[in-house]
Amino acid sequence: MKTTFLALILAIAWSVACVAQSADVNAERVSMDMQMLQALDGTSSVGSMGVWPQGLQTLQNQRMQQGSAFGAYVADYYAPVLAGNDTSGVLRLLETDSRFRALRYADATVRVQGDASMMMQAGYYDHPLGTGSFLLARPSIRIMGSINENLGFFLDLSNGKRLSGQSSMIALVDPALSRIAKFSTEDTSFFDRYVGYIQYQSEHLRVRFGREPIQYGFSPIDNMVHSIDAPLLDGLLIDVPFKSVRFTTTHSAANGTDTAGNVVPTKFVATHRIAFDPAPWISVAVSDMIVYWGRGLDLVYLNPLAFFVSAGLSTKERNRDDNSMISFDAAVRPFPGTMLYGTWFVDDLNFATIGDTSRDGNTNKWAWQFGASQLIGTVGKPWTSMVSAEYVRIDPFTYSHRTMNASYTTFNAPLGYNMQPNSDRLAVQWRTWLTPRTFIRLDLDYTRHGENRLDSNGNIEVGDHPYFPGNLAPVGNVGADILRGDGDGVRGARFLAGVMSYQRRLRLWLSAELWHNIFTDVRIGYTSRTGGNSPEQFFSGTLEFRIGY
Repeated sequence: MKTTFLALILAIAWSVACVAQSADVNAERVSMDMQMLQALDGTSSVGSMGVWPQGLQTLQNQRMQQGSAFGAYVADYYAPVLAGNDTSGVLRLLETDSRFRALRYADATVRVQGDASMMMQAGYYDHPLGTGSFLLARPSIRIMGSINENLGFFLDLSNGKRLSGQSSMIALVDPALSRIAKFSTEDTSFFDRYVGYIQYQSEHLRVRFGREPIQYGFSPIDNMVHSIDAPLLDGLLIDVPFKSVRFTTTHSAANGTDTAGNVVPTKFVATHRIAFDPAPWISVAVSDMIVYWGRGLDLVYLNPLAFFVSAGLSTKERNRDDNSMISFDAAVRPFPGTMLYGTWFVDDLNFATIGDTSRDGNTNKWAWQFGASQLIGTVGKPWTSMVSAEYVRIDPFTYSHRTMNASYTTFNAPLGYNMQPNSDRLAVQWRTWLTPRTFIRLDLDYTRHGENRLDSNGNIEVGDHPYFPGNLAPVGNVGADILRGDGDGVRGARFLAGVMSYQRRLRLWLSAELWHNIFTDVRIGYTSRTGGNSPEQFFSGTLEFRIGY
């Protein structure tokens, strides 16, 4: 990065008067893993892992835990910006204490930390569309700082280059790159990424505006409302924890395209979540969500205390175009080290038509998730492991909408669980930590999917409407595509109807900090899908080295 560019970023950091409150989960997972493991072993309440990102208080509490290897790592990683550390007021450049820092400054009021990183990634893929290898390079910088522990700032900028390989195939290996249009569709050699926000936080209030991964839920594998692996959203987050109650709301800009491939104008997603922990071993939460588009920012949905289902029925336009949903989450720790969790996600609900197999019954669109996690070993000790298993079912047309523009997606990918409607999945995950920053993760899943019936051109079959003869309708739509909810009025939806496919997937991830500031990640993925409209065998492997952070 050019010196003038770095100087400009530093000037912005100082002028905003900011504080970094949490990690970029793409680069530093220790604080997130620590909170999850503590919720399992009983050190923290079950509800403490229900929302990501975490706040400054969480990091402060983690670093104060004596004898915890995870706490020691958090204290080391965030040392320049956590209260109680060096307050000499001296600006230090290119300094090495326990780890390399590009810059750091701390006095009684202001704290700023700057870091730089360089990533190299080599990969291989074997796909029906082609076989080959690739090489990527990505420099990046990060700046975070604080003023009086209330105002906050976090900025992570990167700009990478494809040194070899075909960009469209690389995008199949890394879904994040598939969302960069210039890289995946225009075959350019450059790609970029940023995570950034400003924030105000006190003990019982956090207001954040910017871009960062969001998660609602208790599953270590994936979650229904906000998934940590979903595309990043830009927007507002308000988090209000108070004793056993926690209220969280988001209002974010999303991206989408219509059936003609045109960009959806001003698509927004808003969510509320209120959680209650009657005891440290149990947490229950209810969330409501709304997707709207085409009319700019709607103040009705910006209201933190609005009930979106009712608000969406308040006018003809909202009732016609907007997509409202509601979900219920619960997690229980019956014994230290064991957690049971579940989610009921309701896209549409009509008590009068429950059990109706005609098209009238399509007014009920649900998804279910049941799972369990078991801790093996002691948190912070080598070879601590966690095993999780869950079953997920997403009924036909769930997450979708009759207006494709209002599907529960961004960049045409689910905001929640990464699975298409009219599917179910059995998933198992095993994680072992050798150190807080060195872990092995294995994911196995088996998915059944009733796919839409397609014509010879790959489009959904169109035919005579069974209820309105002489009118064409998407008769091949069985509710199997999150982007195509326009066929739910044709006939009664039946779970796993359509063209059946069976997918088996394996993913192995080894991540380690070999030495301070030197990281490596090895990822191996294998997918076998039989039946359906596009059977495939797909193997990929990547080796990444990162110096800095």
